[in-house]
Amino acid sequence: MAAVTEAETPGRLRGFAAALAEKAQPRTLEERFDDVNATRTVRLFDLADGMSSISAVLPSVQAHGIFNRLTQQARALKDFRAGRSDYGTKEHDQPVDDPRTTDQIRADMFSDMLLTSVPSLDPLAGDDCGGLGAIKAIVQVTVPATTLAGTSSTPADLSGLSLVDPETARRLAGTAPGWDRVFTRPVTGTVVAVDRYRPSDQLKRQLRARDQHCRFVGCRMPTHRCDIDHTVDAALGGPTHQHNLAHLCRRHHSLKHVSKWSVKQRGDGVLEWTSPTGRRYTDKPPGVAFEPDSIDYSTHSTSRLPYCGE
Repeated sequence: MAAVTEAETPGRLRGFAAALAEKAQPRTLEERFDDVNATRTVRLFDLADGMSSISAVLPSVQAHGIFNRLTQQARALKDFRAGRSDYGTKEHDQPVDDPRTTDQIRADMFSDMLLTSVPSLDPLAGDDCGGLGAIKAIVQVTVPATTLAGTSSTPADLSGLSLVDPETARRLAGTAPGWDRVFTRPVTGTVVAVDRYRPSDQLKRQLRARDQHCRFVGCRMPTHRCDIDHTVDAALGGPTHQHNLAHLCRRHHSLKHVSKWSVKQRGDGVLEWTSPTGRRYTDKPPGVAFEPDSIDYSTHSTSRLPYCGE
């Protein structure tokens, strides 16, 4: 503890101290959260000169999400009006200098959405590319694997700013579009690698171009009707990487998991299947083979151009 306090600023030390103090609490964060969550409320305070203040006491995850979304929308609107955004831009549109600060725009949008459910002055509304209403909140929560599994009650961490009770963390995990798996050193907690169970859109496109169909020997089910399978299960440490992923139709995906068929990746997308009798079959990715319709061979030193994928 002393070494950390000497090396870190007070702001960074706050999260570390909160996590350390949590371990000394006689009651778990989940028990305490249930008590204080029952006190959530919205209060109105009248101020001078025709102004009032609305104060809301909310769970930290929701509060940070609301503030983050308002901030993104405020910046997007300010960029649009200044001509720094392509959304909804038309030839006759002229940049407008919005004199409002980000705080002021955030406050205006807070009122707009509570009163009308959508941000007003939204030049992007109804645009095919989406509008300010399509901006989603980003909340970064780090959850121990044992907490997600329900075998411990260790709190999750909200970007080092606040602790999150285990039950809320599990609900977030169940509805999140994606979670990164973070590998750390046991003693120091230093992050050594990050992985994600679901492949990115770019990786999906790459796999579709490589595989073209189910990668079980002889199967030609197109990729759009297949699952993307981890050759080495993610639960066993298999990474979400092209060298550990392949398309399998539902039938052969199930066959891999419930029978004695097994498969290994041999590099460059080559799969080696082993049958229950021990016989091995190699399945190579089809690749893309084509040759231009006409080639001026006089400009090439070779007799022909190689096929793509050779």
